Amino acid sequence: MSMFIKLLKLVFVLGFSGFLMACGSSDSTEDLAEDLAEVEPITPVVEDTVMDPVEPTAPTVAGQILFEQDIAQDIAQSTPTEINLPLGLQATLDIEYLGAFRALAGGDSSSDYAVGILGHNPDNNSLFMVGHSHHNSIAEFAIPDEFSLAEEASDILKADVLQEFVSILDKRDIGQQTNRIDGILFYKQNLLVTSEIWYDAAGTNKDNLQVFSNPNDLASSSFKGMLQIQGGARSAGYMSKIPANLVSTLGSEYLVGWASNHSITSRYSQGPSLNLFNPQDAVDADITVDNTVAVEAKMVFPFEDGKQIVADSNSYKLDISPIWGPVSKAKYGFIIPGTSLFMAVGSHGGIHSGIGYKITQDNGNLCGGPCTYEADDNYNYFWLFDVNDMLTAEDPWLVQPISYGKWSHPYDKAGKHNILGASYDDATSTLYMSLSNAGQVGTYDRPPLILAYKVKAN
Repeated sequence: MSMFIKLLKLVFVLGFSGFLMACGSSDSTEDLAEDLAEVEPITPVVEDTVMDPVEPTAPTVAGQILFEQDIAQDIAQSTPTEINLPLGLQATLDIEYLGAFRALAGGDSSSDYAVGILGHNPDNNSLFMVGHSHHNSIAEFAIPDEFSLAEEASDILKADVLQEFVSILDKRDIGQQTNRIDGILFYKQNLLVTSEIWYDAAGTNKDNLQVFSNPNDLASSSFKGMLQIQGGARSAGYMSKIPANLVSTLGSEYLVGWASNHSITSRYSQGPSLNLFNPQDAVDADITVDNTVAVEAKMVFPFEDGKQIVADSNSYKLDISPIWGPVSKAKYGFIIPGTSLFMAVGSHGGIHSGIGYKITQDNGNLCGGPCTYEADDNYNYFWLFDVNDMLTAEDPWLVQPISYGKWSHPYDKAGKHNILGASYDDATSTLYMSLSNAGQVGTYDRPPLILAYKVKAN
């Protein structure tokens, strides 16, 4: 590591330690002294058994399945024809990369700088996608019969547009208007949309759910909102269907969850959450009588000490856990049919260089908030949890992932194009993920790419 980066870290720890302790950080003076004594990157220690990375064996989904290679500083970049699949996923699931397509639409928004939240429509074999963050709009794209393995974004096929972007967050009869769409679920000819206030400094907003009765024509659809999913920002995000093999065990057909993905982290779950809920409650709700949609938390990591997924997961420091940290995001979560595995996908950073607040990175970039000391110390990531652990845990914040690590995707340029959203089609076992700005073909356009993976039980 260069002397420049070492000096930056030294200045940060000395100058910012008082601020951290004033904000409730549990870092002690002794801890800071240890940081000063060791300014080289701290190699994350993988807890529990590290299995043979050469020939992963089928796991017994009881303990952790971890590989040092999955959190190594340098991992091979996946290409459309050479996929570097994490060993933790190879050991637990059957995954195949299918290809990519572009999703470009106009209307009330555009695909450029898209929020990229996705929702699958099984009736049309299509994807709903959220457009530019300023417009709060949703478009619908037909999923192509075949996907592209082209190297260049300009050669990747475009999906047919079924609906241009339509603004939806202004369509409410009761409740406070939100400004960031977090989740989309197609349910029995209805479209459920979760949302939040991106910078809710007081953390008091509870209005987070709309229901549209005609997903095929969002522009003229009747609507219901705002409803309130219990748990607020800790729960009202991604939504997905629970596989048939676990419906009776969990007592629910759907889950909803979220994580510390936007500003004001104290209102969020400090790691991906899983809550059981019934979408029919939202469809049937008389909003003038009761606008609450009940949930049952099976996994959640509140901000309070002792309840986070790892201790001090929100602290800006040098030794960032490979499980979770201040810049981690879990954008989608679902249970793989035929298994008890809950997968969350998103991004992580800082486990090799640490994270500071409003620092200057090694490439000269001045950050406006928390960021990694080294600009390249960011990556797309996966987390696997065992549902059985959720069922036996004394508290929903005691659940730990059984596997996690970097997941290099084609076109993601070593994590520079991060996962924005995802959706799983259980009928075809296909996971769709959107990659930020990866569909760029000109000087100023910044649309995402949609990648498709076959994800099944091993």
